[in-house]
Amino acid sequence: MRPITAVRTGTDTNSASQRYTVQQVYDLMDSGNTFHTYGAGQRVNVHKWNCGCGAGTLRSSADSTTANNLDNLRICRWK
Repeated sequence: MRPITAVRTGTDTNSASQRYTVQQVYDLMDSGNTFHTYGAGQRVNVHKWNCGCGAGTLRSSADSTTANNLDNLRICRWK
């Protein structure tokens, strides 16, 4: 498992409209914003997480499917 270093957001599954570093996501969460991921018909929240590697990262809530796990989503090739 690799730590998440950035996320992309948007409503189009083929194109991101915004890219955030983990620190930016942390700051947005601290000011009341929420993030989630969606897969296999299920939406789950994204949370701050310390992976033990010394850097803060993100993880999705556990549920009944792995399809919406952050580790299982495609890698973003943001340009």
